[in-house]
Amino acid sequence: MGRFTREKLIGMLVIFIISIIMVFVGQRYTGYIGLATETVGVIGLIFLLYYYNKQYK
Repeated sequence: MGRFTREKLIGMLVIFIISIIMVFVGQRYTGYIGLATETVGVIGLIFLLYYYNKQYK
């Protein structure tokens, strides 16, 4: 990960942790609130994958 600075890595780690927590918390709730929470968490994880893989295009 040569092109990522320490600040970017810390930011990516924070987004990763928050996204994982949102997915797990969203599983506890039934209905649209839980679904929305899980969806936002998965979108965060997909964003991280996109951002990481963008350098290999």
